[in-house]
Formats: sequence, C-alpha cells, structure tokens
Amino acid sequence: MRPHTRTHRGPRARRGITLVEILIAVTVLVVGVGGLLSTSGAVARQMTGGVTQTVAAGIAQARLDSLTSLSCASLDAGAKTGSTTLRGVKESWSVTDGRNIKTIDVKVIVPRRTQQLRYQMVIPCRD
Repeated sequence: MRPHTRTHRGPRARRGITLVEILIAVTVLVVGVGGLLSTSGAVARQMTGGVTQTVAAGIAQARLDSLTSLSCASLDAGAKTGSTTLRGVKESWSVTDGRNIKTIDVKVIVPRRTQQLRYQMVIPCRD
C-alpha cells in the first residue's frame, strides 16, 4: 500500500462573485446615490433662493433708480413713503432726511421667504 500524501494544489480558481460581495457593492451604490440625491435637492433650493434674491434686487434697483432721478425738493414734497405689490412681491420704501443727504430705504418681501430683503442708498442733495 502506498502511503497517503497530501498534495497541495494551491488556491482554487474562483468563478463568479459571492453573495456577500454583491450585498456590499449594492450597499455602497445605494449610499452613493442617496448622497447625490440629497445634494441635488440642496442645490435646487439654493438656486431657487438665488432667483428670488435676483428678482428682489431688480425690484429694489428699479425703485432706487426712480427715486434718485427726482430732485431732493421733489422727494420732500411727496415721495417720502410708499408701497406696492406686484406678482405677490411686496415692496415698501421710505426716504429720510439727513444733513444735505437723503437716505432711501427699500424693503422687499418675497413669497415663501421668511425674512424681508432690505436695500439702502444715500444720495447727496445739491439743490
């Protein structure tokens, strides 16, 4: 009888992937996709906020331009305060006197925004 000897054949060649490897890969993929989705939601909210602030700044700039085109005497006469609402955006302005200056304060309230946006400009009076 021959003595029994063990022969070492080396590592067995693998065919395919195991169930554990598939589960780990799917878990990593789900976490990555979830992170991308939450980030895209945050970016969309920030873009909406940027558009809102651009609209508010445009409205305020138009009001500041119209008031600065008036003389200081005209501002004293009747354009001291006012407010308007256009497409749901509320705007109010006030003009205060200073020493040879006028301070124009414009406040804009945009729907779905908790805080009002405030813009100020100081103009010198030379008349």
